[in-house]
Amino acid sequence: MKLKLTKKQRLNLLRLSQGKHISVCTQVGRSCGKVLFENGEEATSYLAAINTFYTWGLFDEEECRVYGIRYSRLTVNDKGNQALLDAEVIGE
Repeated sequence: MKLKLTKKQRLNLLRLSQGKHISVCTQVGRSCGKVLFENGEEATSYLAAINTFYTWGLFDEEECRVYGIRYSRLTVNDKGNQALLDAEVIGE
């Protein structure tokens, strides 16, 4: 079955696939739940798309620490890159 993406989902996935990653703070504390691009830019506006792509299995996840704080680093995997090539763009 072909994956269906909205135009916005496709643009979000395309941005993330261009050598970028998302870091999600997973350590209890002030930063818990903070979502950042690799350059430190706030990525909270992408949270709905990130959750969807993660559920669909389009990301690889790696645990890392930044200044001792635990983050999950999400990068687009081969399935995500293939989805960009094959997905049917719908609506919006």
